[in-house]
Amino acid sequence: MRLYYKAVAVNPAAVSMRSGRVELGSGPAILLHGGAWDIPSDETDRHIDGMVRALEAGIRALEQGRAAEEVVVEVVATQEASGVFDAGSGSVLTRTGIVEMDAGVMRGEDLAFGAVGALRTVAHPIKAAHLVLESGKGQVRFMAGREAERHLHDAGIPRASVSDLIHPREQRRWEVLQKDPAWHTSEAFLASVPRGTVGCVVRDARGQMAAGTSTGGTPFRPEGRVGDSPLPGCGYYADRDAAASSTGWGEAIASAGLAGRAVAAVERGVDVLKAAEGEIHRMRTRISNHAGVDASAGLILLSSAGPGAWAYNTPRMARGAWSADSGLWTRLDPAGPSAEHGERQE
Repeated sequence: MRLYYKAVAVNPAAVSMRSGRVELGSGPAILLHGGAWDIPSDETDRHIDGMVRALEAGIRALEQGRAAEEVVVEVVATQEASGVFDAGSGSVLTRTGIVEMDAGVMRGEDLAFGAVGALRTVAHPIKAAHLVLESGKGQVRFMAGREAERHLHDAGIPRASVSDLIHPREQRRWEVLQKDPAWHTSEAFLASVPRGTVGCVVRDARGQMAAGTSTGGTPFRPEGRVGDSPLPGCGYYADRDAAASSTGWGEAIASAGLAGRAVAAVERGVDVLKAAEGEIHRMRTRISNHAGVDASAGLILLSSAGPGAWAYNTPRMARGAWSADSGLWTRLDPAGPSAEHGERQE
């Protein structure tokens, strides 16, 4: 397996953009992420373990001959269940101390997608999004809030207790954030505050592409806020030629149309690495937060022709991949920890 890595110098006051490319052959492949932020060193082992387990779930689904979007759901649902990432049972809390989650999944062949927003009583938002994709029949693509939960539960999605979805780690973090009345949600992407949105892109045995993203949102945000993660073209996108998933400051990602533009670049013939780098660069040079700091995000991008790529302008980005040609590998940063699977150098 060949992995390529480089860092691109940008605003010296901010983190340099980092990017890489992996050769994944032409058969089934999985590329995932577990968020782009300043992941603390004492959390790296849990991030690696969470990604390995998710990749293994995806491999099993591919071996069963399942479709790309179904594999995406299995991978992301495993990440949601881990409690490690800002998704599912590890979600950050809103201003009033509850969980509200968003997710979306898209099938590249027919551009069908399903999305959910602001869910409080669903343990696996990605499964709810998939239900919308499959059962909406084009009449419904995006559902949000309490009425969406009622419909989803009636359709078979299990009901979870609001209190059971609150992770003790996030309860403690919420108590700290309560003491800062000037907190701005974009600041979550400048320091060691969890925002490990999860996402996955898949190429199945038929060469079909799919993408999905799930998140618990940004810490200490107002209830009802929905970010980029459930929005097709922003938090995720899939077409016949490529699939992408984003993570980071949701408002900036949505404004930039990050995932959709990256896929469109590949469709125009741009190399996956250059496409990923180009869209992160465009976002950070066009968008800044209230304090004038460049927008930050991470992006994974998989081509139907073979290679995958990633780019991010945060201190670290949790990412991993699998294909029959590459084997299984995970990475948090170029010099940091890697799972004991396959290639370890970028």
